[in-house]
Amino acid sequence: MDNDLLILIKAAKTGDKEAFGNIYRLFYEPIYRFIYYLVYEPNLAKDLTQETFLKLWKAIPKFKTENGSLKAYLYMIARNLVIDHKRQKSELSLNDDIPITNNKEMVEQLQVKDQNQILYKSLNMLESSEKQILILRYFEELPMAEIALIMNKNESTIRVRVHRLLKKLRQNLKIFRYEH
Repeated sequence: MDNDLLILIKAAKTGDKEAFGNIYRLFYEPIYRFIYYLVYEPNLAKDLTQETFLKLWKAIPKFKTENGSLKAYLYMIARNLVIDHKRQKSELSLNDDIPITNNKEMVEQLQVKDQNQILYKSLNMLESSEKQILILRYFEELPMAEIALIMNKNESTIRVRVHRLLKKLRQNLKIFRYEH
């Protein structure tokens, strides 16, 4: 952990709201993105992201840097919130709203949406924990060691799973590309 973040954590642990705000600004976007790729619903992702930081605010006085990075801790909180949400709601929805400004933009937006839907369907063929591993590795670009900490697995297990999951995802992508 870099020294600036350690200073922010120490200040936030004493109730310094400004320090916590800086932590929030530093990690909001990657945590939101991670949650969004798991739920594909912008408003729900925002709500779960806010809840992640609320849980951090309550837990930060007890947070110990020697147990792992704050980033990994935030991803664990977010992951658990998504799991809890999925237990309450069995089916996820895909947001179909596309703001259209002109024909060229409309075609580009539809192509991107089509590619996103193929990826979404391919990822959803995976188990939840498998999808989380790929999102953490390739969307959030976390190192294997941090993913292992978040997923409560050892690093070599994560490396093997990533390799196998990429093969599985490629197969899933082929299935959906042939449909289009």
